[in-house]
Amino acid sequence: MEINLVLTAKSWQLASQLQRTKPFGHVLMVKNVPERTYLAITSKQWQVLARFEQAQTVPEVLEAIISDRICPSLGEFYELILKAVRARILVEPGQTVAPVPAVNWPLSLSPTRLRYAVWLLFAVGCGFSVALRPALPASFLDGVIGLLAVGVAGALGAGLSASLLRGAGGEVYLRYGWLTRNSDACMLTPAEQRLVALAPLAMMAAATGFLTWHRPGASFFPLVGLLVLLRPILGGRVNRMIRVRAEKRLGDAEHNFLFPPNRTPGLRWKLLRTGLRSPTTWLEIGYGALWTMVLGYFVGVLTEVPPWTLAFWQTQGPRLAMAIVGSLTLLGLIYVSSEFYLFARERALARRDTFKEWYRRWFNRNDQATDESARLRCVLRSTLLRTLPPPVQQALAKGLKPQREGPWRVLHDFDAPVKQVSLILSGKVGVYRKLESGRRVLLQVLCEDDLVGLHAYADKVNPRFLFRTLTPVVLLQLDWAQAEELILTRVPPATLVNHIQKLPFLARISLCQNWHLQAVQRFAELSRVADYTDGEVILQRGFFSDSFYIIFEGQARIMSDGKVRGVIKAGNFFGEIGLLQNSNTTAQVSAGPGTRCLCIPRREFLRFVAHNYTVALKLERVSSERLGRPIFPLSPGNFQQI
Repeated sequence: MEINLVLTAKSWQLASQLQRTKPFGHVLMVKNVPERTYLAITSKQWQVLARFEQAQTVPEVLEAIISDRICPSLGEFYELILKAVRARILVEPGQTVAPVPAVNWPLSLSPTRLRYAVWLLFAVGCGFSVALRPALPASFLDGVIGLLAVGVAGALGAGLSASLLRGAGGEVYLRYGWLTRNSDACMLTPAEQRLVALAPLAMMAAATGFLTWHRPGASFFPLVGLLVLLRPILGGRVNRMIRVRAEKRLGDAEHNFLFPPNRTPGLRWKLLRTGLRSPTTWLEIGYGALWTMVLGYFVGVLTEVPPWTLAFWQTQGPRLAMAIVGSLTLLGLIYVSSEFYLFARERALARRDTFKEWYRRWFNRNDQATDESARLRCVLRSTLLRTLPPPVQQALAKGLKPQREGPWRVLHDFDAPVKQVSLILSGKVGVYRKLESGRRVLLQVLCEDDLVGLHAYADKVNPRFLFRTLTPVVLLQLDWAQAEELILTRVPPATLVNHIQKLPFLARISLCQNWHLQAVQRFAELSRVADYTDGEVILQRGFFSDSFYIIFEGQARIMSDGKVRGVIKAGNFFGEIGLLQNSNTTAQVSAGPGTRCLCIPRREFLRFVAHNYTVALKLERVSSERLGRPIFPLSPGNFQQI
């Protein structure tokens, strides 16, 4: 599954034949009837999927549910889409598949009528097995009878389970061509699901109890089969019976995450805390302890150490306690170790890349290749120069001359004419502007593949800049006359502004650091530079926000009740909460001296966010931190927030 295509480009619609259940434990089941696939979701999640009744892309649906104020948390939304696509609840328009046929099961039994009988059969079988004394096989015949009993009980249990499933209105399917599969039981009520899961246990318990009473030597293998069916781990039936009766169940979009940004230590710890707060989890743990004690009981019986004697508990009691405590401790250690490994691995990879980049810039710059082919590769990496025709790119590669400079060297001063245009092969260059007070401020940091020297040409309003190296740099320099001929005469002014001013600025701010370069480039194209005078109102309190703002230069003040509540500095943004929540603002934002903003209109902003899930997740996280609560889903009091 190509996640980017699924969440951005492809159109999806609901499968043609879907079946839904009523909500049980806040979760309902949706079934693709022909393909026999299932999805557990909440009623609110179904409202989202219902938007795909007509074929639409995921961004189109996201825009609509944001405008209609029914958007869930974005991690949940994207997880829901991926799970629905995997479960074939959402399919590509016009796609046809071969249906999975159900078995024409001949026997149908009513779960309501047989409920007490099945439970009684299970209880009597377990009672006989515990009260009487099963034994190890005394002869070969005992072993054969025991194995035959396991086979017969297993077949009868599967048949009874399938008959109860058919009686409740479910379908029976085949697995491996001959084994019955009761996966359709998830479409039944919780009581019916428990009975369908209990049927094989009841038949195995009955076989074990009968042989324990009639022929103890033949009861060993049925007893092992019963204990295996009753296992508390690895998909045991009893645990399924416990979960299905939970008052609050998890949908498929809330665990076993497919969406990569959801697979984080924070979300996994949150899921663990949710599980530990659930009574169902403690019922499962308690059942696991009980099963361990029962296992110890039968081990004592089979080894001729009666469990009702003091000698048994003196020998087996500490072992049972150690087994229970050790198992829980081991599971905890495994979980904590795996989480620590994932956390440390992510941090180590990030630090490794940072260290490699730092080492290359400061100590390995002399090893940078500067021949013509290396210069051509650098030209093709530049977002501006690669838009030029290939012959011009070749001419640039020939005309660029390598130049190495140390750190903290001034390349171009404020009032000095620009004599060369440089393409950065390695290192960092700072772009400074002088304020009216005479103090210079850092506007941008240019890195590899950025151009130095064209800022004055791109910014006609404030054309005075200073360029200063921040690390050792390797530059590919071009004389100004050649730059005019090969670059400036061929690039439209708007394109020059996008690639020289906006793109390097956006690529370095925290909002866009982890975006794909194409997303940053598109963001730059959508934005416009707006200049404000000191004290001018950018965002008015109580009015509908029509744009998203990023401070490009200077700073802005957050005003409330005539007082300054905060300062927004260059690189920070505002206005996104009103856009995402489709609401008015509750605070006023006013410009400071020399403030310039990048502004994106509401419609283009929402469309861009919907098409870039990394952007959407970043905005959701920052906005939620500002609000002090999740921005999605909306609560009744969330409609008038900034």
